Amino acid sequence: MKKTTIHEDKRAKLEKHTLACPNCGYPVLDHMTQCPNCKSKLTPVGYQPMSDQKIKKIRWITYSIGAVISIAIIVLIIVFRK
Repeated sequence: MKKTTIHEDKRAKLEKHTLACPNCGYPVLDHMTQCPNCKSKLTPVGYQPMSDQKIKKIRWITYSIGAVISIAIIVLIIVFRK
């Protein structure tokens, strides 16, 4: 069994997440959004932007939870003030 150094292990993990820029061929990490060499826009592997409908749904849920918490705090202040 071959022994590997820490640096070889790190390099192997890094190379697993490296691919070539489709514009210039420069090696880039799969999560990068811009090539550091040619500055072209990249789409990260496995990345799917959220749809507008999903963003609106998340925003509505967040605002609703915030409103309920705010009302609960106001009610608690009024109840415990007396």
